[in-house]
Amino acid sequence: MAAVRARPRDELLSQLVADRPIDGVWLLRPDPGSSFRRLLSRRGVLRRGAIFLAAAALQIALGVFAWWLIGAGALDGDVQPGWLVAWVLLSLSALFVQLFASFTGGMLTIDVAALLKQRLLCGALRLDPATIRARGSGELLAMVSESEAVETAGLGGALGAIVALVQLASAAAVLAAGAGGGLHVALLLGWTLAVALLGRRFARERAAWTGERFAITSGFVEHVVGHRTRVAQQASHLHHMEEDAALERYHRAACGMDRVGDLLASLPARGWLALGLLGLVPAVLGGVGAGPLVVATGGILQAQAAFATLATSLGALLSAAVSWRAIARLFVAAEGREPAGIPQAVLGRPAASDVVIEARGVSFRYDGERGEPVLRGCDLVLSKGDRLLLEGRSGGGKSTLAAVLSGLHAPSSGLVLLRGLDRRTLGGAAWRSRVASAPQFHDNHVLSGTLAFNLLMGRAWPASPEDRREAEVVCRKLGLGPLLDRMPSGLDQVVGETGWQLSHGERSRLFLARALLQRSNAVILDESFGALNPLTARECVGAVLERAPALIVIAHP
Repeated sequence: MAAVRARPRDELLSQLVADRPIDGVWLLRPDPGSSFRRLLSRRGVLRRGAIFLAAAALQIALGVFAWWLIGAGALDGDVQPGWLVAWVLLSLSALFVQLFASFTGGMLTIDVAALLKQRLLCGALRLDPATIRARGSGELLAMVSESEAVETAGLGGALGAIVALVQLASAAAVLAAGAGGGLHVALLLGWTLAVALLGRRFARERAAWTGERFAITSGFVEHVVGHRTRVAQQASHLHHMEEDAALERYHRAACGMDRVGDLLASLPARGWLALGLLGLVPAVLGGVGAGPLVVATGGILQAQAAFATLATSLGALLSAAVSWRAIARLFVAAEGREPAGIPQAVLGRPAASDVVIEARGVSFRYDGERGEPVLRGCDLVLSKGDRLLLEGRSGGGKSTLAAVLSGLHAPSSGLVLLRGLDRRTLGGAAWRSRVASAPQFHDNHVLSGTLAFNLLMGRAWPASPEDRREAEVVCRKLGLGPLLDRMPSGLDQVVGETGWQLSHGERSRLFLARALLQRSNAVILDESFGALNPLTARECVGAVLERAPALIVIAHP
């Protein structure tokens, strides 16, 4: 009866709240940018890793004990049926433990890969815009392509390497009890060191090959983006000279990596077998018994199997380590999460002072840049109702100052306050909602979506009828009324690369409208009127002066 009542209740509830907008959501799971070890612990990865390691060690121990049991009976010439039964049971137990270890390792790989993907995605979203712009789309594409290598080859190689090292440790114990004794253990340690040195060389060759592959990927993307300029300004017979040189460097790096990779795949196991058999020569010449020789031979074969596993796993693990260098920036960038800021209710209270933005001794230098900073000791006070015109030569730092004031860049030194609060106290999202910025034309974009979305993306979405009416009013004041009348769907017309194509001037006025509709405390316009004819520019300036609470306009003299 309770189930019968629950169904209509749930249906009525869904009907009543289906169209109710949700004001906010609390994220209860841990932030992907928090301590990665803590995330692994919460997911149970550390516990599962310990179980995997114990299962791998137990499987190897069961195998060694089973063969010791049957070998001891065979050497004594008295194999009892009970010993055979025990050997079968131990072998089956080792098989089941191996299956359990494989299952645990697979689940471990899935969990770590999921956490790593979340972390890298979080880092990509938290990268500094200046870093993204400086690296370029080609290098970022190459960086993202390397994440798959870390997830697949790296995790699988790590598990295989762990198993191989455990097997090598057990082989050392068997060899110590065999005919070779300390000599065999010393040879095993020396050969392990030689394999490690070979792996180090492979890592260098792999890094060189990865660098050349990155260069090809990045160059290809950048050349596609600038293809029209290249065709117009570069002689046709020179188009592929740079690509041919890059391919030649890539070929040389690939050949060097393949040579070392072939050695790493075949030499460890085969070389150890020859070295281990040579280590038996002194014991054979010394007339050692058959028992120690059998034990030593078993240790040699066990170490050979371990080196075969290690060679395969080590190649994958080193490849992943080289790839990790490329994506480590994404992993670290996830830690730079923005502070939560103060509640919106506090932000909504009227300030005691009319000062909106205040900058004191602001300096800024781009990462990796030497010489004089772009900004040095800048002071500025912008109060409610102020209209500030900032002029200067190209490269003088006007746009950089606008980016610092709008919260896109953190100053290298100095202090920037918004209503008396710095960015760390206020929070990045709250800062950007209070300072609207229209960057230069090449740094601003029309997103593939409706015109209403492009206008009101700074407000809650979906837009309310009041927001849509205000957007239309602002558009008509900026001279976009004829555009709205031409569009079959009006504000719901899809614009962007695959939608309605906007002219240069229409895009500029869209960017102006977007900034004015944000309901911010200050508006910063960076060369927003340069693409407009004098009459349209006059109309737009009037609309901006009417709606902007405080205004900074950047322009050339």
